[in-house]
Amino acid sequence: MKRYLLVLTILLGMFLMASCDKDDDNGTNPVKTAEAWVGTWLSTGANVAPLLALAPFNLDSVRVEFKDNQTVTTQSHVKDGAWTSLSGTYVVTKSATGAIHSIQIVYAAYSQGGIIQVTEGNPDQLQLEVIQTVPAIPFTPRTPETGFGSDAALGVLNLQKYVRIK
Repeated sequence: MKRYLLVLTILLGMFLMASCDKDDDNGTNPVKTAEAWVGTWLSTGANVAPLLALAPFNLDSVRVEFKDNQTVTTQSHVKDGAWTSLSGTYVVTKSATGAIHSIQIVYAAYSQGGIIQVTEGNPDQLQLEVIQTVPAIPFTPRTPETGFGSDAALGVLNLQKYVRIK
């Protein structure tokens, strides 16, 4: 009886191991790759949007981290001052016709909408142009169709350029 129990246990174990091996290693689960904008980006000097470099903002640097889990952390540095940090969530809606995509960013105190693009041919450069949408201000967020710098009043004053640092 012990011999039959031992053989049955061995056969059951082999069956279970074979089942796990086939399910786990058959290659049907594709590896998810991060979107091009996922990473940590830094904007300094002339890359800081001219609007943000002026009073009342007086920013000389902006660092943004887009994570794969749809969270974002934005840190801004005031000239001769300290860094401040905001955390929130973001959603990118991919354009069907090009490399410029829509983006919505939601922080606790306000929301922004606009466009984002990782430069074609240079995955270490990113452009972002967002406008506060909640609470609303008298500007309209750009869209993939309207493009960067297309607001008649703002032009490129609100265009933020970043370089990937991670």
